[in-house]
Formats: sequence, C-alpha cells, structure tokens
Amino acid sequence: MTHHSSVQRFCVAILAWGVSGTFLPDGWREAKAKLPEFEVWDVAQVKGQRLGYAETTLRLAKESGRQVAKLRQVMKLSLQRFGQETNFEVDYNDTETPDGALIDFELTMKQGTTPMRTTGKVVGNRMELQIQSQGQKQKHSVAWPAGAGGLLAGELSLRAKPLKPGEQRTVEHLNFDNQACTTEMTALKEEPVELLGGSFRLLKIDSVDRMAPNAQGQRVEIQGAVWTNAAGEVLKAWVKPMDMETFRVTRQVALAKTSLAKLDLGEATLVKVDRAIPRAHDTKWVRYRIRLEDGDPVAAFPVSLSQQVKRIDEHTAEMTVRAVRANSGKDQVDRSAVAPDFATEADRNPNNFIQSDDPLIVAQAKETAGDETAPWKVAVALEDYVHRVVTMKDFSQALATASEVARNREGDCTEHAVYLAALARARKIPARVAIGLVYMPQSQTFGYHMWTEVYVTGRWIGLDGTLAKGGIGGGHLKLTHSSLAGAAAYNSFLPVMLVVGRLKVEVLDWE
Repeated sequence: MTHHSSVQRFCVAILAWGVSGTFLPDGWREAKAKLPEFEVWDVAQVKGQRLGYAETTLRLAKESGRQVAKLRQVMKLSLQRFGQETNFEVDYNDTETPDGALIDFELTMKQGTTPMRTTGKVVGNRMELQIQSQGQKQKHSVAWPAGAGGLLAGELSLRAKPLKPGEQRTVEHLNFDNQACTTEMTALKEEPVELLGGSFRLLKIDSVDRMAPNAQGQRVEIQGAVWTNAAGEVLKAWVKPMDMETFRVTRQVALAKTSLAKLDLGEATLVKVDRAIPRAHDTKWVRYRIRLEDGDPVAAFPVSLSQQVKRIDEHTAEMTVRAVRANSGKDQVDRSAVAPDFATEADRNPNNFIQSDDPLIVAQAKETAGDETAPWKVAVALEDYVHRVVTMKDFSQALATASEVARNREGDCTEHAVYLAALARARKIPARVAIGLVYMPQSQTFGYHMWTEVYVTGRWIGLDGTLAKGGIGGGHLKLTHSSLAGAAAYNSFLPVMLVVGRLKVEVLDWE
C-alpha cells in the first residue's frame, strides 16, 4: 500500500516560517529601503532530528535605472518515508521594490526527476504566471493585491521594524501555491529559548497563516510562532504541522556533514484504528466515528455520493463510506444532500502534472483498452494497467508527473494517481485526483493517500491504481479532490493539514 507524500505538508510547513508577507504597517516601507544586505542560514528539524537547511540572501541592485532588492532562498531537505529517502529541493528568487512590493519571482521545486519551474510577474492588479514541467508550459493569471510582497517579506518586515510585546501586524504575501495569503502576527513577551548554540532571551511572536480557499472552498490556517532578537532577526521558528522547527545557524553548521532524519515520516503520520476491517477494500460500506482535535471533521471531510458525514459534536462526526461503481446499481445515498459535481474542462485537459496529450501516454491508453468504447470498462482496464506496469513502488518520489511515470514506471500513490488520470483523459474520460486516507490492513492503520476519480454515468467514481480492485470500497476517507490544473495546484494538498497529527478513527461496523 502506498501513501500521499509527506513532502507536500513539509513544503507548506517549511516555507511557512519564512513567508510572512507585506500588508505593511506605518513606517515599514521607509525602513525597508534602509535594510542592509545579508546572508543567513537555517536548519530544519523534527523531534530533534535534522531534515536539511535553507540559505537566504538579500542583495541590493539597480535594474532599469531603479533600486531593487534581490532575494533568494535555497532549501534542501532529505526525508525518510517508509524506509526510503526522499530528497526535496526549492530554489526561490524574487525582485522587489525598495518598499517591499513584489515585482517578479521564479520558483523551482524539484520533487520527482524533473523540476517544476514557475515564473511570475506583477502586471497591474494581476500576477502573470508561467508554469513549466516535462512536456507542458502553461500560462495563468491570478488576482494580485497591491503592494503584496514575496515569500520572504515577513522576515524582512520584522528586520525593518521589529515588533514589541503586545503589538500586532497583519501581512499579505506570496504563498508557495502562487497565490496571495495573509499572516497575522502577535508579539507576546520575551522568554528564554534554547537554540543550537545556547540559551537566549528572545521575543515570542505567534502567527497564523490564512491560505486562499481551494476549488472546494476549503480554507486552511497554519499556526506557528517565531522568536526574534532585538534587531528583529528570526532565530527560531515553529509550525504546528509535524511540530517542525528551524534554527538560525552559521554556514558551517548548516553545511556540515551530519546524519539527517532517521525519523520515518511515513510511519509517523499513520492513524491507528481500534480494530481491523476484514477485506476493507472489498466492502460495500464502512461506518466510522471520526474525532478531530482542534478541528471540525464535518468541514474537513466533504459529503459526496460515496461519503456521508453526520455531526455528533464540535469535534466528532459519524462517517459512512460506500462503494460506488458504475455497475453497482442505484446509489444508496440521498442525492439531495450532495452538491452538484460535474466534470469541468480542467478535468478533461492536459496540465503540468497530468500530461494527457503526451504521445507516449496517448499510445499507452489506446493500446491498453484497445477498441473498447464503454467508459467504465476502459477506466477499469487502465486502473489494472497502472497497477501492473508501475512495478517499482518507490517512496523516494515526492510528486512526479504523469509523463515521468509513463517513462520510468516507478513511484508511490501520487504517481499511480496522476498517471491513471492522464491515461483516462487520453481516452476522453474526465479524471481528477482525490486526496485523503486509505486503510492499510497489514498495520491496521490509515495512511495519507492519493487516488483517482473518473466521471462516468454522470457521477465521479473512485479508482486506485495501487490496488486495482475495479473501484474502491469503504477503506478510502476523502478530504478533497483536484484536477491539478492551474497556478494553484499545490493548494489542493492543504486540506491534509487540517487533520495530520490530530485525527482519531474508530471503526463502528461494515458490510
């Protein structure tokens, strides 16, 4: 069994500590122009185990006759997932005006074998974006708030005008998903803090990052904190997801050869259940009691034809997950309670992750299902094909694209999901990915997972290339879905952060 990539959560978490933005307080713009050039290094760790480092630099320059600030952050991480090492790299550059407004940026994220490169330029009240991956180069335009800054604007804001105890600041900035989000910071009081180089007295600042809603309207907030010295430099940061910490260190410490995290983040995010579900993926339905610490399970788990959610109290819900297949007959759910969910052009067309126009994918899709024309039979044949040909169940891939999988035939659940979606779209069947949790019988746990949904017989039906069961039973708990199209594709993964580390699942009964 394979699981949804932990790296996506770390992408949010690690960027979060350095990405407060720029809805600027009085006096900040004037102070920003006087910021000196700098180079700083940080290390990231979870439960005392190091994951990697980030280097951040600011340089002043002149471009087209005007003064600008050039910022860069390079981040390299090495994670353990189910016994295999996953490497993750981010290279971010931007250009800003002296008063902190973002002019343009370039973000390269390497998770699979091929980097995903995004460039953006502010034009009036729009951000004009171009996203390039293997075989795809797509342009997008999104709304952009006047004066908003880049990924690193929050740290610059604190350096330019340090907060004092009791002060608050709301900032607006670029997020890793190419959209603007807001961060609220509240300065508390000074306290002793243990850093890697000793104990220091620093100002604690609580923060809440509020992300833009995804396509389903789900909103995610990331809670965290930073600790600053008198000069406003962030010497320690923490984000709630996975309890990740970063510490300011010297270049020598950041680059020193050291053992990276042995903590297995795949194993660490599993959700243990109270009893086994026999043949969970062949069930007609399974009923669960879901409890979400500090959260609302009704908001986290959407209602659909396959998933009914009933509130018990503020943090508890009862959820029934049913198998829905094209040949399963009449749905056993009240359709009036389910919002309309039709296939869109984004579910049909190729994009940067799902390259359904790749000639190799088109050929594979045609060969697999031959002359079959019934969409459900084609989809099930493609599901079986993905299960058979992706022979290397590789957890070292974070999120490769369908074109990569078609060639190297390796990966975990994310690779199975995007590849199956691409094959389906190549056969003119609308397809998207679903993100949530899957039951693992061998360990009696739920693990974070991605699978595929296809639109046939007027409804969305789940398929899972890691299982090849001709559909899914009651062992998949869905958090969200996405076409993975557009500038905000990474935004699709944010709902995972609503539940990771806070979810309890009790199995009630099944058929």
